[in-house]
This record gives sequence, C-alpha cells and structure tokens, in this order.
Amino acid sequence: MKRIMNIFNEGVLDLLANAGVAIPYFFCLTLYNQNKSVFAYALPFLMLYTFRALGMLLTTFITLPASTMLAMSSCFGVIGSLFILGAGNPIMGIFGGVLLGLASSWIWPYYLTVRSRGQMDKEFKFNRMHGLSVLLTLIILLIVQLIATKTQFLNLSFILLAFLFFAAMVGGMQITHRLTFYQGLEKKPKFHVNSLFSLIVLASLVMLVFIIRYTRLKEVSNTFDLLISMAAIVLFFFLAYYQLDIHRKLFPLSMAAVNRGVVMNYVMLYAIFDSTIRFGFNSLMLVYTIYLVGFQVGPFLNKRHRNLRYPLLLLGLVLALFNPTYFIGLFLCAVFVGADNRILNDELYANTNIDTERAFLIKYQLSSVGNVSQQLVYMTTIYFISYFMKIDALGFFNNNINGGPTIGVLYGVHIFITAVVFVCAAITFYFVRKREQKRTITTL
Repeated sequence: MKRIMNIFNEGVLDLLANAGVAIPYFFCLTLYNQNKSVFAYALPFLMLYTFRALGMLLTTFITLPASTMLAMSSCFGVIGSLFILGAGNPIMGIFGGVLLGLASSWIWPYYLTVRSRGQMDKEFKFNRMHGLSVLLTLIILLIVQLIATKTQFLNLSFILLAFLFFAAMVGGMQITHRLTFYQGLEKKPKFHVNSLFSLIVLASLVMLVFIIRYTRLKEVSNTFDLLISMAAIVLFFFLAYYQLDIHRKLFPLSMAAVNRGVVMNYVMLYAIFDSTIRFGFNSLMLVYTIYLVGFQVGPFLNKRHRNLRYPLLLLGLVLALFNPTYFIGLFLCAVFVGADNRILNDELYANTNIDTERAFLIKYQLSSVGNVSQQLVYMTTIYFISYFMKIDALGFFNNNINGGPTIGVLYGVHIFITAVVFVCAAITFYFVRKREQKRTITTL
C-alpha cells in the first residue's frame, strides 16, 4: 500500500508540474466568471496571472537548491488553494492568487531540474505505474471540476487542488530523498545580480502586468490606455537590459530561449483572444489542445529533420494570417516550441558557462522575458490604437462591446503582431543556423 501511495504522489507531482500552469488558471478564471458582480473574486485571477507570468524572474534572487524550491512551490500551492476558499475577502484572495501564481510558475522548472539530476545519476525513473497515476488524477480532476461547475460549488475544486499539491509535495520529497546529490545540500553558490535595479524593474513589471490584466476585465479611459502604453515601452527596454549579462554569456542560445517565450505567448495568449473574436466562439480549450498535441509532436521532428523547425515556424506564422489555415498555423508554431524545447534543454544543460542546477531555470527566465515582451508589444499596440482612434480597448477581447474595433482594425493588429513575431523568429533563425553550421564544420 505504501508503494502504491508513493507512486501516486510522484504521478500527481508529474501531472501538476506539466499542467500546473493551466489548472489553477482555469479554476480561478471559472471562479471569477461565476462571481463577476463581486470585484473581490477578480483579485485571485489577476494576482495568479501576474505572478505566474513573472515568477521565474523572481528566482534570480533565490539561492536555495532545486529540491527545496520544488517542495516550496508545492507548499505554496497548498496554502494558495486554501486561501482561495475565502476569496470573498480581498486579502485572502490576493495572497491566494500570489501563492498559486508562484506555484504555477516554479513547479515545472524545478521539477525538471530535480528529475534531470535523478536521471543523470540513474536514481530516478518514471515508469508505467506513474503514468497510470497521472491518468487517474486527471480523471478525478475532470470529474470534480465538472461537478463543481454544475453545482456552482467551486470550493470543491480548490479543496481537491490543495490535496493534489500536498500529494505533489510529498512526492517531491520522496524523489529528492532518493537522490544522493541533494543529501545535506543546503545552499548553492550565490548568483550575483544588481539587486536594487532588478528589484525596481521587477516590481514595476508586477504592477504593469497586473494593470494590463485588469484592463481586460474593466473599462478604463483612453488616456489611461496611453499611459499604460508609455510605461510598457519604458519597461520593455529595461527588461531587455535586465538580461544582457546572460545574453553575453549564452548568445545565441539566450536569443533562442527568448524567441521560445515569444512564440509561446503568441499561441497561448494572443491567439486565444484573437481567434475568439475572429471566429465567434471561445477558442481557449481548442488552442490549448492544439498546443499540447503540437508540443508532443515537436521532439519527433528532431530525429530526422531538426533543421526544419524554424522554417516550419515561419510557415506557421504565415498560415496563421488566413482564416482557413489559422489553426494549422498555430499547430506548426506549437510543433516548433516542442522541438526547440528539447534542443534548448540539451544544449543549456551541457553548456559549460552555467551551473547545471540553473540551466533550466535560466531557460525559463529567458522564456519569461520573451513572454512578457510579446505581451507588452501586443498591449501597447492595442492601447495606442484605442487612444488615437477613440476605440474601447475591451473590444479587442470581447466582441459584444459597443464602440470596439472594426474587423479591419482587428485584422490590421493581427498582421502587425504576427509580423513582429515573424521578424523575431527570422533573426533568431539566422543566428542559430550560423552557430549550428559553425559547430558542424568544427566537428568535421
């Protein structure tokens, strides 16, 4: 019985690590949709969104081992889920959202770091029984979420989420207890940062991303739109400067990691809003399914046609410009992310310029920079258009808004945003290909 529980806990950890970004997000979004008349219920969703987007940048300040951070992320998930039960109280909702956001942001990269260390030392193996526990947990989650949604008793979902995060915490402790590398390891070498500057940039980003998310829920003035745009432009340049030290050491790998974040945000955030307006139905689950399938297909591309991943991405972006091929284009973008993700993992982990314990963390930090940067470009574009054309910005996310953008304006924004992502991908492709060609010549 103990062995079955151990396998179940480790399976739950694997599921939450892989889907931890999405599950709390869907639960908090459902909670808000059920209680739109009470603003307090928007706070957990807003805070989760903000700290999920920026959580990896916070790890710059943290020098604890990955094993400790993995346990901490699961612990935050437990506490955050329980706090959401009292989300009618703004303080509890805010703390719950912050903790769930950090748990969502941290659990996968730290689990990936611990798991890779275990596989490297031949002390961890994910077997068929773990896979069955993942499937069982997923079925339980879907059943409970369906019941909670139908009965309007969403607290049931968060109680289950707290239980699963607790099981994941126990599972993580079981895994790290087996790994000799983490025995007695209390602290890693310090990671030097310009603390004051980084803290100011990060705090500003937290506030800006929170405001951006808020303005997708509530109407604000066009003047406020313009102020947000100007702040976004300033912080965009600060964000680029913030990562220059890592870029100098890892270029063009760093550029590839940033590009990965840009493409992910294009598919998982921008395309959801754009396609929902464009096709007149909520496309969230469709896009998420396309992304998951494409992400899983991507690594198979590397076996024979690794050099095709960037051409497929560029083709996908072109196809996404046209309605009949829109979702095919998104699928090709997702295939690229899956293929490039595997390559980045291997190359960053083998890079002698960085500590192997920080390899995946740096990848996700850089991906977060790309993610946030693409979001800032998108929102700045929308807010500038809203200000100068006197259009209600909420119309870019909800086609039921009076005074929103016309079809022509929406399509113009789509062309511009897709073009920005295309240029970013093409420049990255140029430098990455030069590096790969140089490495091939050196090997020969």
